[in-house]
Amino acid sequence: MKDDEIYRMLDDATPRPSSGSPGIEPLDEPSGEILERASTPVHLGEIPSPDGYAVEQGDCGDAMEVYLSVNDRTIRTARFDTLGCGYTVACGDVAMEMAENRSLAEALGIRPEQIEAALGGLPASHKHCAQLAVRALRSAIRTALERARDPWKKQYG
Repeated sequence: MKDDEIYRMLDDATPRPSSGSPGIEPLDEPSGEILERASTPVHLGEIPSPDGYAVEQGDCGDAMEVYLSVNDRTIRTARFDTLGCGYTVACGDVAMEMAENRSLAEALGIRPEQIEAALGGLPASHKHCAQLAVRALRSAIRTALERARDPWKKQYG
């Protein structure tokens, strides 16, 4: 897939607020998966000299940084850091897991509803956490594409 096709996908794949995933009821309490991911996230951390990097802030004030290591247009390692609640941590962890070992184009297909489903649902008041994770991932993919096109820019952040 060519870069211009991936850029078109980026522009067409802007996450939009959703009412939730079909078949997943909003939760009042966090699921066991959310608690596990929030307390022991596997993909939390930084990557030195990442190929893709982004920081996004949610409407709630939470922020998420995403770091990508890309080789041959495939995300080899994906990490995140956040100033956010446990739901944001859990969503970031799932998003990075879903992105690893996928092509850039495939990773663009990750949707907030998929993250929500992987976590067993999200309370209505925290659905935006999955949207933040997807938005940050897509921004990091955009940066990875730009750095691949102009590799000298990686040296300057």
